[in-house]
Amino acid sequence: VYSLVDSADGFFSIDKSSGIVVLERLLDREVQSSYHITVRASDQGVPVRLSSLANITITVLDINDNPPVFERRDYLATLPEDVAVGTEVVQVYAASKDIGTNADIYYNIRSGNQQGHFTININT
Repeated sequence: VYSLVDSADGFFSIDKSSGIVVLERLLDREVQSSYHITVRASDQGVPVRLSSLANITITVLDINDNPPVFERRDYLATLPEDVAVGTEVVQVYAASKDIGTNADIYYNIRSGNQQGHFTININT
């Protein structure tokens, strides 16, 4: 007979006969990235029941579920009209709560550059 000694606050349950561990609540890697549960296997021996424990570590993998967020909502830059071409005007920054490739951010100019006066580095 299988049972959970620790169900990680109800996130998991176990089938008493098969030992299959089942997810009971939605996971969010940004809230908790891993869970540790303990399973007990008990026999039905008479007169003494014997049991043993196993530890299970469950790692939650990231999905792309968090949009990038800019460090600031508005950026302001002022330039003299005789500034040299290639001069850095402003640097924007955004970050995501995701990890790995899901947190990679690529930048582009969406509007306001109809005459092509500005360029942006796609990565920085």
